[in-house]
Formats: sequence, C-alpha cells, structure tokens
Amino acid sequence: MKKTNREKDYAVIGELARRMPDVDDQILYSRSTRDLIALAEQHPDRVRCLVEKRPALMAIEQGREALEAALDAERRRLIRANEERLALYMEAARPWAAAWPALARQMDGLVLPKAHQLMVRRAEALLPFAVPGGWP
Repeated sequence: MKKTNREKDYAVIGELARRMPDVDDQILYSRSTRDLIALAEQHPDRVRCLVEKRPALMAIEQGREALEAALDAERRRLIRANEERLALYMEAARPWAAAWPALARQMDGLVLPKAHQLMVRRAEALLPFAVPGGWP
C-alpha cells in the first residue's frame, strides 16, 4: 500500500482496503473506524492475531473515539517514517545531484544511446544500489 506524506493517500488506502478479498488485509489496511469495528465483531480472532502487526487495533475495544485517535496517531507515525525514509534517499542522491550539471553538459549533443551509456556509468559510480534504512 502506498503510504506517503499526503493526507489524501490514506483515504485511498481505506477505500482499497474495503475491496481486498483477504480479511487480514482489510484489517491491516482499513482507515475506517466503522469498518474496523465491524471486522472486529465478525472476525475477533483475526484482529487479536494482527494486533502485533498493527497496534492501533488494540483501541477497537475502547470504542470509536479511541480508535479514531489511534488511527490518527498511526497515520502521523507513517508520515514521519516516510519523511525519514525520503531523507535517506535524498542524502544518498546528493553526489548525483552535484554531478548532474556537468554530466548534462557532457551528454549535450550526444546521440541517445551514447548519452544513456554515459549516464548509466556515472549513476553506477555515484548512486548506491541499496540505501540502508530504505525500502528493500
């Protein structure tokens, strides 16, 4: 699921969760207190099993307001985690950004295959193949 810094992504996640055929996925991704409460009534054993993966589910038994607060806190945590992840990628891309103006000048006037070859060589030299703490 796409979990970024944009508030509107979380509404989309909630709508997608409603369409998921697997009840565990619905429980893990739902953004609706109403849906989560109904899922907990229909599948209490699945909710108990998934609390470790999604701690906000613990608030279901405390009622709608508590669950709303837990979902809001969860969303804020996910947004902060994404901001931290993006910062890692920005830092990893710093050498590439610094080299880009000179590289763009070198590629100017080259035929596309040659420009692409040059760009790939520089990218392989400047960009990491994995970013520690980033997505696998």
